[in-house]
Amino acid sequence: MDLARARYLVSPAGKSALASLPAGLPVESPGRLATALRRTFPAAEASALAEQLTLRARASRNHGISREFLYTAEGLEMMTHPLVAARRADRLAVYERDVVDLTAGLGGDLHAVAARDVPCAGLEREPATALLAAANTGVPVVRGDAAHPPFDVARLAVVLDPSRRAGTSRTFDPAAYSPRWDAAVAIATSAAAGVIKAQPGIDASYIPPGIELEAVQLGTSMRELTIWFGQGAEPGIRRAVLLPAGETLESTEPETPPEPRPPATFLFDPESCVTRSTLVRQLAHRLGAWMLDPHIAYLSADAAAFSPLAATFQVLDALPFSVSRLKERMRQGRWRADEIRRRAFPVEPDEMRKLLGRLEGDPVTLLFTTIGSQRTVFICRRLFAPA
Repeated sequence: MDLARARYLVSPAGKSALASLPAGLPVESPGRLATALRRTFPAAEASALAEQLTLRARASRNHGISREFLYTAEGLEMMTHPLVAARRADRLAVYERDVVDLTAGLGGDLHAVAARDVPCAGLEREPATALLAAANTGVPVVRGDAAHPPFDVARLAVVLDPSRRAGTSRTFDPAAYSPRWDAAVAIATSAAAGVIKAQPGIDASYIPPGIELEAVQLGTSMRELTIWFGQGAEPGIRRAVLLPAGETLESTEPETPPEPRPPATFLFDPESCVTRSTLVRQLAHRLGAWMLDPHIAYLSADAAAFSPLAATFQVLDALPFSVSRLKERMRQGRWRADEIRRRAFPVEPDEMRKLLGRLEGDPVTLLFTTIGSQRTVFICRRLFAPA
């Protein structure tokens, strides 16, 4: 977004124009929307207003929350989900320190902190984005480089979300983040309290030793790894966090022995936050389950158990994998594959569905994995906790 458009949107005229727009405009078609708005507004203003209505509709779909933020397309894509931001802000509020978001973006995290009456400010390198962030949050957002913050971070709680974009594309190389990963870690380490948001798939070698790590999942989507430093951090703790349930699992909990055992009547498939925080054995202990293979996250038990952190299945049959054998067994059982899951198995679920072809019958879940060196498929029924 260019600076002129941002200035218009944050101006009284821009705010008034946005507030005056009626519901029911064709936000699913930006071109039609802009054309309709040109009947009332000059072309540049109509384009800016159409963009905002389109992005607000997208934000409402993505976040499940409707709010009158000002957006850019790139900023919306990178914005923290409000529920994740709220959880982080709750924790920062306990520290009783001023908070500075050094990578403010459009102000998603900063807005959550400000809503808790915590003194805070933002830093943002893009001038247009800084203007929108200040309008979205109602707190100061200054222009600057997160790698060289104009604040005394030794007295502050700082938030860092290094940009993972290089030009118009995403980068997965932490050395290409902005600020660079090593610079972000150095700043968070030097602050009174610090938190860095990292992509869920970041290589473990980049995670500093002895810090507190949270793997945060929202619904079925892994959102981020959150790394905490300084005040309030619990060194060495790993934590799985599942939202919106607020379910957590910590590395301090008892864990089941690593030795694998044969599968029993029930199987469990842990959520991504559990596997990413390497807490599968802790979850196994909580469920009264055991490992099928030391390198595979599927768990088994003699009795059903339920947790938001895992899906529970009753095993109907298990067989060494072959497409022809599986198709024949599915026909015999009068089953059809309603859901297909895999761990340590080379075929994607969509491809497996094509290989199996059309089957009729009761819905079942197929779990594909490799136990030892044996490729195995479990035919299962998904179970849910009693109401």
